[in-house]
Amino acid sequence: MEVAFKAINVRGKTLYELGCGYGSVLVAAYRSGARAVGVEIDPIRALICKLRCPGCTVIRGDMFNVPLEDADIVYIFQWPSVNERLAEKFNRELRRDALVISYYWEVPNMELVAKFDDVKLYIYRPRKM
Repeated sequence: MEVAFKAINVRGKTLYELGCGYGSVLVAAYRSGARAVGVEIDPIRALICKLRCPGCTVIRGDMFNVPLEDADIVYIFQWPSVNERLAEKFNRELRRDALVISYYWEVPNMELVAKFDDVKLYIYRPRKM
């Protein structure tokens, strides 16, 4: 993820991680200068994430119900079937200049901006419907 963070310069931007788990990516984003916001449905993971990254905002809830209008960047590491559903949300809610970073799995129906095959990272821009 540091490769992507450097490539798109997250400093000063609002980065959401959907399904933030224990907060590794949020900590890296925060240390890179982003306003880091995590979304986690599991209460234990959300608590651990808050403790690991006190400078981050952690929302305990369903990623499909959290508005993303203020996101500059969204980071995901989800299954392909989830990415397909998220693509609809991204194309509907994100600004045209927002970016989505997906680790490991591609995201259908979005505009590919860059990819890093060696670390399996894909960067997308929403397609406005």
